[in-house]
Amino acid sequence: MTASKQLLISKYTLFIPRDDGTYVVANTLSGAILHIDEQPFLDKLKKFLDKDSHYVFDYDKDDEMHQVFYEHGIFAETGVNEYEMALYQYEQTILKSNVLSLTLLPTRQCNFRCVYCYEDLQDKYMTDSVYRNLLTYIDKSLEKNLHSAVQINLFGGEPFLPFDKVIAFLKQAKEICKNHDVPFTASATTNFSLVTPERFDALATVNCEFFQITLDGLALTHDARKCKADGSPSFETIVSNLLYAKSTGHDFKITIRSNFDEEMTTHAKDFYSFIKENFNDPRFSVSYINMQKWGGQNDSNLNILTNENLVESKIQIAKIVASLELKNEMKNVFSQPFHSLCYASKPNMFIIDYDGAILKCTLKLDDDFNKIGQVEEEGVFNILHQKHAPWVVRYNFLNDKCEECNILPICFGGLCPLGKVQGKQQECNKKEQQANVYNQFKYSVGM
Repeated sequence: MTASKQLLISKYTLFIPRDDGTYVVANTLSGAILHIDEQPFLDKLKKFLDKDSHYVFDYDKDDEMHQVFYEHGIFAETGVNEYEMALYQYEQTILKSNVLSLTLLPTRQCNFRCVYCYEDLQDKYMTDSVYRNLLTYIDKSLEKNLHSAVQINLFGGEPFLPFDKVIAFLKQAKEICKNHDVPFTASATTNFSLVTPERFDALATVNCEFFQITLDGLALTHDARKCKADGSPSFETIVSNLLYAKSTGHDFKITIRSNFDEEMTTHAKDFYSFIKENFNDPRFSVSYINMQKWGGQNDSNLNILTNENLVESKIQIAKIVASLELKNEMKNVFSQPFHSLCYASKPNMFIIDYDGAILKCTLKLDDDFNKIGQVEEEGVFNILHQKHAPWVVRYNFLNDKCEECNILPICFGGLCPLGKVQGKQQECNKKEQQANVYNQFKYSVGM
């Protein structure tokens, strides 16, 4: 007779009570999020909450809650070192991933002048030789079976200013991947003003299916923050292009991001009601982040939210988004293990500047410590590994507090790679970080 499994509550499980008496139960290592709202299950759950955190019990295969909680990682088997499992999962999903992710900067110029922009905009465009050498690198690396998939991410400036060259590159990259029977996808962080109907259709043919665009509120608020270079408004242009995308049958994902401050928060209900009315489509999602000072020339003029006002605004927006049943991309950031880790932490992620310089971070494009190599002729990636290593090595950054923290799989040490490379010390406010995670779950699930 097989012995029954011995279980306990996973150290990465969160039990989050809600104002209506229901619970959100989540596990930051498995990524599970469960909304417990039926009374029989609530009664069982409360019995577990009354127990000691190290309470051990037998697995009952006939108990539905046992089944569901065990399958989703809410319950863990005794004898399993969950901290080691978190490190192992990090290695498998981040360090050992052989997906090639290239973020291209087709230009340093932009057709917008956003008030919070941190970039030094310049009339510099990716050269034909860089495009050619990148294609050669992709072809040669796939021929050697170095990568299982290729992802091209477009950034800028505004990446679609040199649209013809970008679409030609994507077409050739897709063909190379097809020849090697390797999946190819493309994405773009774009203001979307230049993605006309014809261009959107063209992008769909080259697997450019993921877009992050920004709408900072309705027209009056948005246009004061994100006007075009000539000072003219941009809201209507962006919305028109988005509505065309929605009208198509293309398979895509568009995340509408917003940088919120006090004014945007005040009008959040009207804004997200507008999104609901016009983009109630599973291909669209929303995300939001507080407006921040990223080092731009206009930083001193930005009225950003801090402390309690910031927390209250996040909760208010999360409640509104949930009440309207909008697809909330922020939930993925806080629920999928390691999803919130910066792209610069990934060994196979490289930013390719217009001149072929290989970078890791988009915030410090011209700093020498950010330049870890160069794309050279014949598709050679000449990487200075001693400069690359500090960006991706994180184990030496974890400490005893991390080992005991129930949100470790979300932040994995907290400090962004840029801060680490610059020699900054970890300053983890565990209580604040946990509250942020709890609030995201509490106000964005099952509402």
